Amino acid sequence: MSSKNSFFINHLRENGTIVSEKILGAFFFVDRKDFVPERYRNETYLDRPIPLNHEMTTSQPSTIAFMLEKLQPKVGWKVLEIGTGLGYLTALLAKIVGDNGQVVSVEYFADLKEFAQANLQKYSFKNIHLIVGDGKNGVSEEAPFDAIISSTEVHIIPLVWKKQLKTGGRLLTPVDSQIVLITKSSEKKFEEEKFPFFSFVKIK
Repeated sequence: MSSKNSFFINHLRENGTIVSEKILGAFFFVDRKDFVPERYRNETYLDRPIPLNHEMTTSQPSTIAFMLEKLQPKVGWKVLEIGTGLGYLTALLAKIVGDNGQVVSVEYFADLKEFAQANLQKYSFKNIHLIVGDGKNGVSEEAPFDAIISSTEVHIIPLVWKKQLKTGGRLLTPVDSQIVLITKSSEKKFEEEKFPFFSFVKIK
């Protein structure tokens, strides 16, 4: 881990963005430089999005940290990630849920999935399954999930995501510039909490 990554993560801790020790540990373990394209390396340790192909961008690290703090994934959980992007959040999730957990990540664009896969091969994760597909449909063959997290914005949360969530599971997704956290308390009952003023790319 580079000293720049340590300085960057300590800044997120000191300003209160990262609170949980397990999330802090994941940020220290996963170096963002391993996921940033060469042409944007000078922006690796800045708290800003990184451009992707297809006129898209990643979420900035402070937003990723905020989302993880709200989702609070646990060791052993099976997590569905909608939108693999560069694979940075995928790696953070894989570290948090541990070897007994699993991260299933679905990416709409095949070239982004391949780039993320190459990035993730820099680590020794054995608990990641990358898929090319339409994230709006979730991944029914891998359901149910303890948690679902989306890095792409929707206007209406797909009903299928709620169906693929375990009872007691948590779903976190951007909806019209808000982050919405849903807890599935029973098969037909969902508790919702909203956190406004965020900007995300739209889901394809």
